[in-house]
Amino acid sequence: PTARRALRRCVRRSSAVTFFNRRPRASGGASRTTVNRAQASAALDSALQALRGPFIVADLETTGLSTATCEILEFAAVRVEACGTLAREYTQVVRTRSPVPSFITRLTGITQAEIDRHGVPVVQAFSSFLAFVEDLPVFFHNASFDRRFLGAAADQTGLPFANPTHCTLALARRAWPELPSHKLDILARHVGASDPTHRALADVRTTVAVALAASSRLAAA
Repeated sequence: PTARRALRRCVRRSSAVTFFNRRPRASGGASRTTVNRAQASAALDSALQALRGPFIVADLETTGLSTATCEILEFAAVRVEACGTLAREYTQVVRTRSPVPSFITRLTGITQAEIDRHGVPVVQAFSSFLAFVEDLPVFFHNASFDRRFLGAAADQTGLPFANPTHCTLALARRAWPELPSHKLDILARHVGASDPTHRALADVRTTVAVALAASSRLAAA
């Protein structure tokens, strides 16, 4: 009996300590929200600073969505000077190891014949892309997607990609929160830019227009 009473006291004490040390949910959630807002604000400030130029806007076309099974099909990039002018362009299709899927040809217009005729190995295309972007900040629309594929290309080729990157999708969401969607085609119509075509260079040119318009909108806010 004495042992049982001691055990009950121990359990009660243990339960009390566990309850006392439990972190309040509301406080933790508020803390995380504050951190997330601070990170988003810092990312926005960094992107706006980078848009003062010079900077790069880039895009990739790929054979699918997964870096485990899909490949980069096309690189494109534009260098934008501090005054907002487009200085130079780079574009290159890649000779993929696997045939170009038919649905990708329907989406992008990139055919196997084009790849066979003009494609170069990914290490050559990636090396030229890195030489073009130098050490400048690089903007992508939905940057997390492009960063994943560039990371896979870096692992495959041994060529590091270490440039600071920014996302025009995030910029557009801050600049025009009233829009129902921030897909590139909707943004293009909103800012009066040319429609994207799912060819990398054409989409880069549209993204440049979106980035500059978002920058002007946010700077005036």
